[in-house]
Amino acid sequence: MLYGIFLGISYFMRLVYYALLAYCLLSWMLPPQHNIMRVLTRFVDPVLMPVRRLMYRVFPRIPLDLSALAAFFLLRVAEGLLWRLYAFLRF
Repeated sequence: MLYGIFLGISYFMRLVYYALLAYCLLSWMLPPQHNIMRVLTRFVDPVLMPVRRLMYRVFPRIPLDLSALAAFFLLRVAEGLLWRLYAFLRF
């Protein structure tokens, strides 16, 4: 039962990771008004907005939006911590 919960959370985190990857790649090719970009923006914005606020607070003069890169890193770290928590709770 516990494994299923952690696996579901892990799958959701991977879904967000791949949606973020698709958002980054498609943002170079499609305009923001495109239907696919609208859907991806609505799905990815709750992850990107807190990271953007933190990045702009820490690095106020940086000319690039590196929030997606930071979100990729944070999602991977969170997934690793999730499985460490599962290993801790299992014993």
